[in-house]
Amino acid sequence: MTVVKHLACGGLWLLASLAAAEPLIKPTAIDWLLDCPLPSADRLAADVVERTQCGSVSVPRDYAAPRQGTLRLYVTRVGARQPLSRQGVIFVHAGLPPPKNGVGTFALQLASRWSANATQAYRSLLERYDVVELSARALDQTTQVEYAARDMEYVRDQLGDAQLYYLGNADATRLGNRYAVLFPERVARMVLVNADADDIGTPLVDLLRLKDPAKADAGSCVYRWVGEFLAYGKQPPSFTRCLPMSDWP
Repeated sequence: MTVVKHLACGGLWLLASLAAAEPLIKPTAIDWLLDCPLPSADRLAADVVERTQCGSVSVPRDYAAPRQGTLRLYVTRVGARQPLSRQGVIFVHAGLPPPKNGVGTFALQLASRWSANATQAYRSLLERYDVVELSARALDQTTQVEYAARDMEYVRDQLGDAQLYYLGNADATRLGNRYAVLFPERVARMVLVNADADDIGTPLVDLLRLKDPAKADAGSCVYRWVGEFLAYGKQPPSFTRCLPMSDWP
């Protein structure tokens, strides 16, 4: 075989190998936008807005009958301050109905507050974790909560993280609980704030339940332990006033 033929065969082998190899950046089903159409809102930190991406993703309208059309959901992501030291993703949900324009601002509001009142725990979270908000379905029906949990799992997979952290409030605690039941191995840590008293969650995941204290000036308790638990896995003492009464000794 001549040198030319050797080179030709080698070139064909290289092209075949490159075609079979995984890309350096895997394709994703999330359609990220070049510009994020955020509504005007006060108290959003400029550096948080600069690190924000918005996109959309299609999911089955009915997971039991996936051929019956799709639903378009919106994804808002505040990127980690130090992307080279990034360690994961925190999904957050305020427990409110989906916004009319689709683009959520809860992730931005949280990240802005964490930035303005940063403890060491929140600095760590902002530097090393993306904060993601998915425009979930209405959470007032069991079937929709189930589907919303599967939506979140799909987006986690598209983001490429082996596990997620979760922070949910009020109705969104049902979403967190359902996700933990369906995909316990995918939960790194989970914080549920203001869950129903009879919704105790699953023992299969690293979970913290908190409750806003009755006193208006006592919200700092929840704020402190959300950060300490998500960043370091620290549990509050049993007498902490923002633990649900059902969790007291």
